[in-house]
Amino acid sequence: MNKSLKRFYVALLFFGVLWITLAGRLIFLQWRYKEQSPYFPHAQRPYLKKVIGERGSILARDTTVLATSMPLFRLAVDPTAWSEKEVRDSLPLLAQQLSGLFPSYHPKPSHLREYLLNRWKARDRHVYLLPYRVLLTHSERKAVEALPLLCPIPGRKALIVEKITHKRSYPYGELARITLGYLVNDSVAWRGLESAFHDRLRGEERWILVRRLPNGIEIPLENLAEYEPLPGGDLFSTLDPHLQDIVSQALAAGVERHKALGGIAILMEVQTGEILALANYGERYNDAVSTLWEPGSTFKVATAAALLEEGAIHPQQRFFVPAHLTIADRTLTDGHSAGAMTFEEAMARSSNVAFASLCFKVFGSSPQKFYDYLHRFHLLDPTGIPLYPEPRPTCVSPRSPYFNPTTLPWLAIGYNIRLSPLQLLTFYNAIANEGIWVPPRLVREIRYPDGQREQVAAPPSRRMLSPNTARTLRRLLQAVVEYGTARNISTQLYSIGGKTGTAKKVQGKTYVNEYRASFVGFFPAERPLYSCIVVIDGPREGGIYGGEVAAPVFRAISDAVVFRDLRVAPQELEERPYRQQPALPVLTQAVAIPLYNKLSISTPDRPSTPRVRTLPKAHYVQFLAHPQQLPEAVVGMSLRQATHLLEKEGYTVFWQGKGPYVSAIHLRSQKEILLLLGYEVAR
Repeated sequence: MNKSLKRFYVALLFFGVLWITLAGRLIFLQWRYKEQSPYFPHAQRPYLKKVIGERGSILARDTTVLATSMPLFRLAVDPTAWSEKEVRDSLPLLAQQLSGLFPSYHPKPSHLREYLLNRWKARDRHVYLLPYRVLLTHSERKAVEALPLLCPIPGRKALIVEKITHKRSYPYGELARITLGYLVNDSVAWRGLESAFHDRLRGEERWILVRRLPNGIEIPLENLAEYEPLPGGDLFSTLDPHLQDIVSQALAAGVERHKALGGIAILMEVQTGEILALANYGERYNDAVSTLWEPGSTFKVATAAALLEEGAIHPQQRFFVPAHLTIADRTLTDGHSAGAMTFEEAMARSSNVAFASLCFKVFGSSPQKFYDYLHRFHLLDPTGIPLYPEPRPTCVSPRSPYFNPTTLPWLAIGYNIRLSPLQLLTFYNAIANEGIWVPPRLVREIRYPDGQREQVAAPPSRRMLSPNTARTLRRLLQAVVEYGTARNISTQLYSIGGKTGTAKKVQGKTYVNEYRASFVGFFPAERPLYSCIVVIDGPREGGIYGGEVAAPVFRAISDAVVFRDLRVAPQELEERPYRQQPALPVLTQAVAIPLYNKLSISTPDRPSTPRVRTLPKAHYVQFLAHPQQLPEAVVGMSLRQATHLLEKEGYTVFWQGKGPYVSAIHLRSQKEILLLLGYEVAR
């Protein structure tokens, strides 16, 4: 036992001495050869190094450069190419001019001249003109190439140009930056178009011979200026930099005005699906494409489309809407009192109870039919836009274990489904496009150095709605702006159709009192050219509803677009009954004029008669003379005004019927009169 222990200690001592000897040898070598590798002859051997061609540019629809690669160079010189006479006559001038171009690196021309002269005497064939870490731009390289002793002459080329890298440049700064993407370390593509089209944008790879010097510097054995790999393809996008700037500024103003957490805005061309602007507030993450949100009331248009396609309702159909809807253990309200309304009015007022009850009534026994409509509307599928990642919408389907009696009615008003803003906008764009769904496009084509052009594949267009349903939905969405929840953005210069949305946010698995306000629509409404969506996430001040938070941002965008597009000249809108200004058939001027002044409604014609007949117009109320005497003069007046005038003249007044004004009168005796109320009066 003692003998075995001794052997163990001897072996341990032997290996300890061995390791100490090796460590000491390593320390000695590092100290002895700290200026030069002991394997210097091996390091001098040429080896292959990969170089990559210039990365292609990303351009706007008008060929403005949105992202490009700027080549950077390292410059050296071969002094052995200079004759003794050239060194004597021109070297001082070269040193002086280099010092003038780069004073921070060569403050004293005499020191630079002495350095180059010594390198020439030593027959050094590779001398860097600036410190190794300094990289020059193309313009700086051209300036150096024009200097004495460096400019090329027949039979001699002293300047050695090394193209080191391509620095990615974004001329518009942070404008649409997350959509364009990033190039980390000028080599690794991250997000946006840079990542999605990395293989097409990156240049050709080639291998060149280089030699490494003892200090780690690599010297190419071939002139990279003459031996360059082919550049990558140029990507032509659909973005318009001017519209992108307009959309970004309008979005930023809206987010900051309401102290919101963030926001998105997308502007699209209706017929082509080309995205003209795509803005994410802060440009840190592409929520417009990659984030799924519950859409809230903006989804009611999908419910309306399914009901209309099913033939279950028409816009002017009147139906009774209760004050609340109770299904199973949940009660739905929307702040509206019970009463009859048309389907158009339900859309304009954004009645939760109306849409939930109609959807439940029509599709409650066969919910899968409603989901089939959503598939047909492309609301359960990604759009196919070539930006990563575009998630698939999520929805509680009838086959899900979470499906229950309340799922369908709550889905009808924009809950139990999550969409990206782009997916929702593409649906609205199809309504504006006569019911034809077109995929959103962000890239027109890619052009390669050899002249080849590549069209980016996209899903095919297809009919989503019948033309009649699409036109009906456009009229409903115009009503939202004309007298509904977005009436604050109505304008006389052009027409807008769209829908407001105010959706509660979810934290964990619970709805909280925080909101996303949205507005999505198109303009001009009669012949749509543009569609647009605006979402403001988490407004803290100035309201929470889509009509007061998101709709004004939409209006700011549409105003700027309209006045840039000659096809959308401001025009007088076609007059329709639901677009006329409010007016009773007969009014008393002394009462009516102050009221219209407060409502900012113009009354340009003012006859001399105290009472006037009215002719409502789209933008004002026209007054006509009303010569009738009492009691016939009260026909067309409100009941209150008619009663006041008649009782003042000694009449005993009775009335019957329903309606906003007196449609006819019946004299029972000389001083007794019966007023018949109604909705129409003979002119």
